[in-house]
Amino acid sequence: MLDIFTPHGINICMSVVKKDKVVHGMLQDELERCERLADSLEAAISELPKGSLHERKIKHKKKEFVYNYLKFREGSRSVYKHVPKGQAGELGKLVKERQKKDKDLGQLKARIKYLEKLLKAGAD
Repeated sequence: MLDIFTPHGINICMSVVKKDKVVHGMLQDELERCERLADSLEAAISELPKGSLHERKIKHKKKEFVYNYLKFREGSRSVYKHVPKGQAGELGKLVKERQKKDKDLGQLKARIKYLEKLLKAGAD
Protein backbone atom coordinates (compact mmCIF):
# COMPACT_ATOMS: atom_id res chain seq x y z
CA MET A 1 0.00 0.00 0.00
CA LEU A 2 1.35 3.42 -1.01
CA ASP A 3 0.44 6.63 0.82
CA ILE A 4 -0.38 9.47 -1.56
CA PHE A 5 -0.66 13.06 -0.40
CA THR A 6 -2.79 15.43 -2.44
CA PRO A 7 -1.87 19.13 -2.78
CA HIS A 8 -4.53 19.89 -0.17
CA GLY A 9 -2.80 17.77 2.47
CA ILE A 10 -5.34 14.93 2.49
CA ASN A 11 -3.73 11.53 2.94
CA ILE A 12 -5.24 8.99 0.55
CA CYS A 13 -4.17 5.36 0.82
CA MET A 14 -4.26 3.60 -2.53
CA SER A 15 -3.17 0.17 -3.54
CA VAL A 16 -0.85 0.86 -6.45
CA VAL A 17 1.10 -1.61 -8.49
CA LYS A 18 4.61 -0.16 -8.55
CA LYS A 19 5.45 -1.46 -12.00
CA ASP A 20 2.16 -0.54 -13.73
CA LYS A 21 3.42 0.95 -16.99
CA VAL A 22 0.02 2.23 -18.09
CA VAL A 23 -0.53 4.37 -14.98
CA HIS A 24 3.09 5.50 -14.99
CA GLY A 25 2.79 6.49 -18.66
CA MET A 26 -0.41 8.44 -18.02
CA LEU A 27 1.17 10.30 -15.13
CA GLN A 28 4.29 11.01 -17.20
CA ASP A 29 2.17 12.37 -20.08
CA GLU A 30 0.20 14.58 -17.69
CA LEU A 31 3.45 15.88 -16.16
CA GLU A 32 4.85 16.75 -19.62
CA ARG A 33 1.57 18.46 -20.57
CA CYS A 34 1.60 20.52 -17.39
CA GLU A 35 5.24 21.51 -17.91
CA ARG A 36 4.50 22.67 -21.48
CA LEU A 37 1.50 24.64 -20.23
CA ALA A 38 3.60 26.22 -17.47
CA ASP A 39 6.23 27.28 -20.02
CA SER A 40 3.60 28.88 -22.26
CA LEU A 41 2.01 30.65 -19.27
CA GLU A 42 5.41 32.00 -18.17
CA ALA A 43 6.01 33.33 -21.69
CA ALA A 44 2.58 35.00 -21.74
CA ILE A 45 3.13 36.50 -18.28
CA SER A 46 6.47 37.99 -19.30
CA GLU A 47 4.70 39.96 -22.06
CA LEU A 48 2.18 41.56 -19.66
CA PRO A 49 2.89 44.54 -17.39
CA LYS A 50 3.76 43.66 -13.80
CA GLY A 51 2.65 45.48 -10.69
CA SER A 52 -0.63 47.11 -9.79
CA LEU A 53 -2.50 50.16 -11.03
CA HIS A 54 -3.23 52.92 -8.51
CA GLU A 55 -5.15 56.17 -8.62
CA ARG A 56 -4.30 59.22 -6.55
CA LYS A 57 -6.47 62.32 -6.23
CA ILE A 58 -4.59 65.58 -5.87
CA LYS A 59 -6.22 68.86 -4.83
CA HIS A 60 -4.63 72.01 -6.15
CA LYS A 61 -6.20 75.49 -6.02
CA LYS A 62 -9.72 74.18 -5.35
CA LYS A 63 -9.49 71.71 -8.23
CA GLU A 64 -9.14 67.97 -7.99
CA PHE A 65 -6.92 66.08 -10.39
CA VAL A 66 -6.69 62.31 -10.84
CA TYR A 67 -3.20 60.86 -11.19
CA ASN A 68 -2.90 57.24 -12.35
CA TYR A 69 0.31 55.30 -11.79
CA LEU A 70 1.66 51.79 -12.08
CA LYS A 71 3.50 50.47 -9.04
CA PHE A 72 5.94 47.58 -9.42
CA ARG A 73 9.25 46.31 -8.07
CA GLU A 74 12.62 46.18 -9.77
CA GLY A 75 14.84 44.11 -7.56
CA SER A 76 14.52 45.52 -4.05
CA ARG A 77 13.17 48.96 -4.92
CA SER A 78 9.63 50.10 -5.70
CA VAL A 79 9.04 51.92 -8.97
CA TYR A 80 6.12 54.28 -9.63
CA LYS A 81 5.41 54.97 -13.29
CA HIS A 82 2.90 57.56 -14.50
CA VAL A 83 0.08 56.24 -16.70
CA PRO A 84 -1.70 58.68 -19.04
CA LYS A 85 -5.42 59.04 -18.41
CA GLY A 86 -6.49 57.38 -21.69
CA GLN A 87 -4.37 54.27 -21.11
CA ALA A 88 -5.44 53.55 -17.51
CA GLY A 89 -8.45 51.36 -18.41
CA GLU A 90 -6.58 49.21 -20.90
CA LEU A 91 -3.55 48.85 -18.61
CA GLY A 92 -5.83 47.88 -15.72
CA LYS A 93 -7.24 45.00 -17.78
CA LEU A 94 -3.74 43.80 -18.68
CA VAL A 95 -2.61 43.93 -15.04
CA LYS A 96 -5.65 41.91 -13.93
CA GLU A 97 -4.99 39.39 -16.70
CA ARG A 98 -1.39 39.01 -15.48
CA GLN A 99 -2.56 38.49 -11.89
CA LYS A 100 -5.00 35.80 -13.04
CA LYS A 101 -2.29 34.03 -15.06
CA ASP A 102 0.10 34.25 -12.09
CA LYS A 103 -2.51 32.52 -9.93
CA ASP A 104 -3.07 29.83 -12.59
CA LEU A 105 0.70 29.31 -12.86
CA GLY A 106 0.97 28.80 -9.10
CA GLN A 107 -1.75 26.15 -9.19
CA LEU A 108 -0.07 24.49 -12.14
CA LYS A 109 3.29 24.39 -10.37
CA ALA A 110 1.62 22.77 -7.35
CA ARG A 111 0.15 20.15 -9.69
CA ILE A 112 3.57 19.53 -11.27
CA LYS A 113 5.13 19.07 -7.84
CA TYR A 114 2.36 16.62 -6.91
CA LEU A 115 2.82 14.61 -10.13
CA GLU A 116 6.59 14.48 -9.63
CA LYS A 117 6.01 13.17 -6.11
CA LEU A 118 3.66 10.48 -7.44
CA LEU A 119 6.11 9.42 -10.13
CA LYS A 120 8.98 9.31 -7.64
CA ALA A 121 6.92 7.23 -5.19
CA GLY A 122 5.94 4.84 -7.98
CA ALA A 123 9.57 4.41 -9.03
CA ASP A 124 10.69 3.27 -5.56
